[in-house]
Amino acid sequence: MSDDSMSLEDCAMAMWRVQNFLHGELSEDEADEIRQHLMACEACLDFYDSETLISAMVRRCCEHETASSELRARVTCLHVKLGDIAD
Repeated sequence: MSDDSMSLEDCAMAMWRVQNFLHGELSEDEADEIRQHLMACEACLDFYDSETLISAMVRRCCEHETASSELRARVTCLHVKLGDIAD
């Protein structure tokens, strides 16, 4: 896939799913799609690199912090609702 054959929709979907990809939350087929897109799209690869760096910094800064079970439940609920919107 060349830069010319990618649509803005392809890039938007890749960027939307980058966090899920980073955290191993995609199926292997979905992860392969993201990998292929990132190999072909420099702009999305730059976005992925930035998200990787940010995630690493947050993990490093918060390695001794844990979220309460209430917060985890709220985030999970939000994640499910946003996932339904994307579908």
